[in-house]
Amino acid sequence: MLTDNVPYADLGADCFEQLNPDRAEPRAIAQLRRLGYEVELTAAV
Repeated sequence: MLTDNVPYADLGADCFEQLNPDRAEPRAIAQLRRLGYEVELTAAV
């Protein structure tokens, strides 16, 4: 921004999911487990 003189662009709340979509699920599961939840996933139909 400062060196290229371009305005700030917010990447959004889901920027990490967009960068690595295959890691989004394990990351979410790990975060819930750290918060003390037991996690069991079932496929949506």
